[in-house]
Amino acid sequence: MNQHADTADLLAQPVYDFNRLGQHLATFAGANGGSYFAWVKACNKDPAVAARLDAMDPVVAEAALRLGAGLEIVPDAADFRAWLDANAGSWSDLLSPALEQSRLTVLDLGSAGSGLANALAAQDRETAQSLYDALMQASGHEVAIGPWLEKRTIYSTDNYISAFDRNARRNLHLGLDVFVPAGTVLSLPLAGTVVQTMIMNDSLDYGGVLVLEHEWQPGKHFWSLWGHLTHRSARGWKIGDRIAAATAFATVGDFEENGWWIPHLHLQLLRKPYSNYATAPGVGEEMFAAMWPDLFPDPSILVVG
Repeated sequence: MNQHADTADLLAQPVYDFNRLGQHLATFAGANGGSYFAWVKACNKDPAVAARLDAMDPVVAEAALRLGAGLEIVPDAADFRAWLDANAGSWSDLLSPALEQSRLTVLDLGSAGSGLANALAAQDRETAQSLYDALMQASGHEVAIGPWLEKRTIYSTDNYISAFDRNARRNLHLGLDVFVPAGTVLSLPLAGTVVQTMIMNDSLDYGGVLVLEHEWQPGKHFWSLWGHLTHRSARGWKIGDRIAAATAFATVGDFEENGWWIPHLHLQLLRKPYSNYATAPGVGEEMFAAMWPDLFPDPSILVVG
C-alpha cells in the first residue's frame, strides 16, 4: 500500500471524513508518538489542499484524527473527568456572593426566536440590554448562565464558517457564560500561572482576555480562558505571573471593551495548550460534538456543580 498516495486521495475529497482519515492513519501514522495532522500535511503535495489544511486549527484537527483512529484525544481524559466530578461546585466562589448562593437562570441564546440573541447578533446594545434587564427583573434571578455546548444562532458572520467543512458553521458554545454587571470582580478559584494576555477588540470577540495554566495533579495541567474582561484586567498581568487562589484578579468589562456584548464572563477550559490562544475556538462544529467534552471540558461542573 502506498500510504502517502492513499492519504492524498482522501485529502482530495471536497469534505473530509475525519473518522475515515483517522482509521486510515491508525495503522502507521503516529505509531511513534508523532502528530497525525503533521503526517497528513506531509503527505499532501497539492497547494489547494495545503491552503485548506493551513486554515484548520491543528489542535482540533489532531483530536479529530485521533478520535477517528479510536484513540484518546487527550491523555488521561478519563482521569480529568473524574477530577472534575470530584471538584464539582468548587469554583462557585469566583463571584461574591458565591454562585451556589445566588438565584440562577439560563439565558436562551440558542433559538432563532430569541429576541435577546437577535439583538446581540445585530450588535443592538440598547435592545439587548433592555431585554436582558426585563428578563432578570421579571424572573427575580441575580445571575444568568449561557450554557456550555448550547447550539446558538448568534454566530452569523463569515468568521464562523467551518474551516473543516465550508458548508457547516461553528455554532456550539465551548465555554460557560456568566452574565453579571460590568465591573463585577472575579476571584480566582484555583491557583494558576498567566500564559497569555490579550485584548481582542473586534466586534463579537472577547475584549480583554486572560489565559491561565493550572496543575490539577502533580505534573498534569489544564488551561482556563477568561474572556470579556476589562482591558485593564488583561494589562494588569504579564506572562509568567503566578496568581494565588482566592485572588481578586479580573473585572468583567462593559460593551465598549468586551467585544460589544451584554456584560458577562466567558470561561473556557482547555486540555491542550495553544501557541497562541487567540486561535483557540470559543465555538465549535456539531460534527465534532463527541470530542468537545474532552478537548474543552464543561466548566459548569466546577462553577455550578
